[in-house]
Amino acid sequence: MATKSVNAKSQTIAARVPHEVANAIDELKEEGETTGQFVVSALQGEIKRRQRKKAKEAPEG
Repeated sequence: MATKSVNAKSQTIAARVPHEVANAIDELKEEGETTGQFVVSALQGEIKRRQRKKAKEAPEG
């Protein structure tokens, strides 16, 4: 078991979320999906969305 929040493959990130968000996660997770998998998927989607937005805003040249 890892004793640190960082290992060779991943890093632990802790965040407090409103009760409504936590409840929505529990309601919307697919069968067999962990909260960690749900959060990682959501974060990856948001990262891609912001990267596309940033690329659109970048001046061409």
